[in-house]
Amino acid sequence: MSVDIIELLLPFKAEYVSIARLTVSGIASRVGFDIDTVEDIKVAVAEVCNRIVNIGSKLSQHYKINFAISERSLKVLFTCEDKSIKCIFNNEDAELAVSIIRALMDDVEFCTDGNYILSMTKSVGENK
Repeated sequence: MSVDIIELLLPFKAEYVSIARLTVSGIASRVGFDIDTVEDIKVAVAEVCNRIVNIGSKLSQHYKINFAISERSLKVLFTCEDKSIKCIFNNEDAELAVSIIRALMDDVEFCTDGNYILSMTKSVGENK
């Protein structure tokens, strides 16, 4: 199965979260998600971006979002060169964001051994 990758590099500024939302909207529509699911994915992406922006980084100017597109799914991977922001959803003030992201996406990986902040996947036709 072929997988296309799109990378988006964003500065740690709140005004650019809308760019991530617009980008994932176009990608999710292309994959074949219905309008409600596209909105869910946009909300989940915005939750992660807002958290990343609020945490910020003293070592890096940008964070990256990779969109891995296959025939039946969309995987969104958030990374940053600053490894200190790797596990940013592990405290009480992140509980609401974690609940929202888990409710909207099919598979979510927080605080893993991988070289990324968070990974989340949505499959076409899957209901959570």
